[in-house]
Amino acid sequence: MQVQMILNKCKENLVDLDDHIILILKAIDQNISIIVEGESGTGKTELAKTIAFALERPFYRVDGDENLTITQLRGWFDPSLVIESGFGEKSFILGPLTLAMSKGGLFFFNEVNRAPSESINGALSAMDSSERSIEIPQYINIKARDDFYTIFTLNPSEYIGTNPLPEAFFDRCIRIHLTHKTGKIAEEIVKLRTNCADDELIHKCVLFTEKTRSNTDFERGASIRAAIQLTQLLMNEENQDKQIIQAINAVYSGKIKLQLDISRSVEECLHEIAGEVFFENRPKN
Repeated sequence: MQVQMILNKCKENLVDLDDHIILILKAIDQNISIIVEGESGTGKTELAKTIAFALERPFYRVDGDENLTITQLRGWFDPSLVIESGFGEKSFILGPLTLAMSKGGLFFFNEVNRAPSESINGALSAMDSSERSIEIPQYINIKARDDFYTIFTLNPSEYIGTNPLPEAFFDRCIRIHLTHKTGKIAEEIVKLRTNCADDELIHKCVLFTEKTRSNTDFERGASIRAAIQLTQLLMNEENQDKQIIQAINAVYSGKIKLQLDISRSVEECLHEIAGEVFFENRPKN
């Protein structure tokens, strides 16, 4: 594997993640599965998609939820095709896991700890560095290609609606932790995602977002996605104070969660931060 060449491709879309990328590439080269953990908006999915693109391999995504079944992951026999040709390759519909194993590419299991335990266990044999295979009853033993690899994500700060992952799962994986990017690095990411030429606007949008995460009135603040969206709404415009407030409400009101003991509304708290960042505490027009 030409690690430096792949890293350079990844750096066209990712900022300040070189060490993580190199570690993931080394794991992929040794058929080791990867868990990428981090809060929402820390770039888990973007990291996985970018690596798949740099490796020029397909990207097969599954989102974990309580309704995800092992059959949806592995595949199923089409009843009409079974009647026509019996159980076998012609009547079996590959699921995203078996498709990635058969064709090669990245199997990306997003929010794996939100899936039922049965579905999580269903992926374990494909993760085993020695076996890398899944037995389909009345069909065949599907063996993974050499260019099949797996990345799982989880949000360690979310507990509602999640299931504990089995010890065998962690035993088969390495674990990488992503955090929110801040300051100049966050500004560089926003600039990369928006192509905005207004550095002052980018700085204010990033600063505003960071203040939502440090504000003690908020149980949950916003991620860099919010800074990107706010920049996109305000860039290339001569914004009046009213337009700035409208954009802030639109971007942040659904992303922020207040502490239970706060009597003010989300909007009131956001407007207070806006006064500090955008209006320098002057009365809004």
